[in-house]
Amino acid sequence: MGRPKSYERDCIARKAMEVFWRHGFHGTSTQALVDAMGVNRFSLYAEFGNKQALYEAALTLYELEVVGPYFLALESLQGGLKEMEDLFTAFASSAGQPGSEMGCFACNAATDRAADDSGVRLFVHAYVQRISAAFTHGLRNARKGFVGLPAADVVSEGYYLATIVVGFFVLLRAQVAPDVLRAAAHNAMRHIRYLTMPVRAPKPKLN
Repeated sequence: MGRPKSYERDCIARKAMEVFWRHGFHGTSTQALVDAMGVNRFSLYAEFGNKQALYEAALTLYELEVVGPYFLALESLQGGLKEMEDLFTAFASSAGQPGSEMGCFACNAATDRAADDSGVRLFVHAYVQRISAAFTHGLRNARKGFVGLPAADVVSEGYYLATIVVGFFVLLRAQVAPDVLRAAAHNAMRHIRYLTMPVRAPKPKLN
């Protein structure tokens, strides 16, 4: 019995994701896709219609197989301070490592295609919204039950942390010095700790 069509489609999209991720939309030729996936042009167009549709399928698979697992712990019911710190620790550790120059496929799409492609733009907006919501969720959990915490709009802070993440991966792609990226990650963690650190109440004045 042959493999399900959905399986074949995902296999093609997965191989395409690796090529698009490394070389971008404009840097990837149809021939490069054909070579990477081991299929002929007819099969490629019959399955996806065109290069653009394949690119969007690769982005969708990226969110499912890469973004999802990466943020799973933070998005869980108990996700909080530890999970946020674990993320930024992982980001800091990735700076300067082999393969880090690939950055994040979704962030690459933001600079590569989002300005000119409404479909990719919607994907990037949803990606940023998801990361923002994950950090907002984590901050709410980390601040739960504490009094005297610094004043904070956790929704706005979630957006702020999401922009740090996106910017981090754009600079990772540009191979900015690892020390710069590690400093950014460590300062993001310091900001998170500040937002989730109980503040001592002032001592009452003696008459």
